[in-house]
Amino acid sequence: MGKSQFMLGYDYALYARHNLKITVYASEGHLSVVGGSGSGKSTALLYWLYKMRHLNVDLWVADFKKSGEFAGITPNFAEFEATYDLICNAYEMFLSLPEGGDGRTHIILIDEVSGMLGHLGMTRDGKTRAENMRSILSTLLMLGRSRRTYVWLSMQRYSASIFPSASGAGDNFHICVGLGKLSTEGRKGLFAGEHFDGEEELLFGQGRGICLIDGQPLKALIIPQVSKKKLLALLQK
Repeated sequence: MGKSQFMLGYDYALYARHNLKITVYASEGHLSVVGGSGSGKSTALLYWLYKMRHLNVDLWVADFKKSGEFAGITPNFAEFEATYDLICNAYEMFLSLPEGGDGRTHIILIDEVSGMLGHLGMTRDGKTRAENMRSILSTLLMLGRSRRTYVWLSMQRYSASIFPSASGAGDNFHICVGLGKLSTEGRKGLFAGEHFDGEEELLFGQGRGICLIDGQPLKALIIPQVSKKKLLALLQK
């Protein structure tokens, strides 16, 4: 495992067919995870953060739905409407970084980004803030890697409306994960044109799905069964 790599989980296809726990690694980068309620997104995010503990991580968490599932793991934390200011502050931090970064890995995690943007867009003033948020995220996705600043987005359904189609920002994710049974539209949006042999045979569900890592073929992924409370307690230390 390289210094910038962390464990995503196990290769589910090999585990299901041959009971082989082949570890799937990914290098730090922009990440999107999609899955319906109960698919295991929050547990997966906590697990990945725990697996990054060997890195010097500066974490920013915007928990729009006030789930409490990320509370206490970083001082850079906000819920519901306060998430907008947090992300703006994270962007200012990014702008202050030198080219090449400051030796740390900066992660801006936004839980339920679609809900946050939808809520912002409900008023005239909010629409301006929503467009500003899209612009910030697009810039981070296109330029963040040069300063080791990465966006992690979590959402129940993939939505092409998050970024302007002309920006190409959505193509800059280095790690895409779909957990549970994805809709046809959701799968197409995340993994268009990608497929692997035997995919139809696997039973996707909680903590099980598909991942596409930059430079690697599409794989089935299984997240080890770990207590969310235990992971949260470990990250709060």
